[in-house]
Amino acid sequence: MSWEHKIILVFLLSFILHTVTNASPHADPQRNRHRHRPGAGVIEPVVIPSTTTVVQGGGEGGGGNGGNSEPTAVPDTGTGNGKRGLAYNSSSPPLDVFADTEITWIHDWYSLRLDAPSGFEFVPTLWGDQPPHSDDWAQNAAGHEYLMSFNEPDIISQADMTVSDAVTAYKRLMFPLRSDTVKIGAPSVSSGSGNNERGIPMGTGWLGQFLNQCNDPNTCVACDSDFVSGHWYGCPNGACTVQADVESFNGYVSDLVATAAGRDVWIPEFQRFGDVEGQKEFLDTVMPALDRNGVVKRYAYYMVIDGIMTTNGRVNDLGAAFVG
Repeated sequence: MSWEHKIILVFLLSFILHTVTNASPHADPQRNRHRHRPGAGVIEPVVIPSTTTVVQGGGEGGGGNGGNSEPTAVPDTGTGNGKRGLAYNSSSPPLDVFADTEITWIHDWYSLRLDAPSGFEFVPTLWGDQPPHSDDWAQNAAGHEYLMSFNEPDIISQADMTVSDAVTAYKRLMFPLRSDTVKIGAPSVSSGSGNNERGIPMGTGWLGQFLNQCNDPNTCVACDSDFVSGHWYGCPNGACTVQADVESFNGYVSDLVATAAGRDVWIPEFQRFGDVEGQKEFLDTVMPALDRNGVVKRYAYYMVIDGIMTTNGRVNDLGAAFVG
């Protein structure tokens, strides 16, 4: 092989290595934390009217209960209730534009708070059980009332954990932080069904097995959770009708409530794809039911970024529909 060919070969190998390294979903939870979400298009910013102070609350297309029914019936707690939050990351514009709205809490898929107004409660997330996510986790989690864990362990491109591995890591990293003043959340599962490519159960199937193993009387240390957490996404590219996505979402919420078995339910990430009007109609339909649901304590739409909930750093029509 000539020296020219050797140089070309070294260059190609370096380029491939660089590409693979930077494509890792575990490299940076703040960059491309999910598979591609189709953008909402160009949405004009709007002015959000101020709201009265709200009381702080407690604490992908799968499932379905059919018809137009709401999720599992639970006590009516009215509307608002401090449940609405913001999902954001380092690509998000400043969150100050959401001040004086129904928003009370925020999360960024990480254990450290990115720049955000102090008026929003920050909920840290232990994205996965390996470094860098586990580095300084206990220190970063200190002083927070609520803690979320393991981002979509049932999806290979996300936390990617078997149930037994997650139980072991949860006992080591999450359960020791639980106390009368600190509430911990079970891993945030997807709304998938069946098994993934590795044969690992998905969605509430994964979650149910996790809760059962954590409370197995034959184990030496229990690892119960104060709340469960789930993510939902509608039909890709808005291929389904709004009503179909509403039914899918409501069915998923019902599945979460049933699997929770008395625990609180959080939905810190959900989104309908498609045009803006369809997303607004979806939100206008499902949010009143979430607000009335006494088991669902918190929820957040995906996500604060230009093209979805903001335009040129300002809240747009879709963002305004969510924050009330």
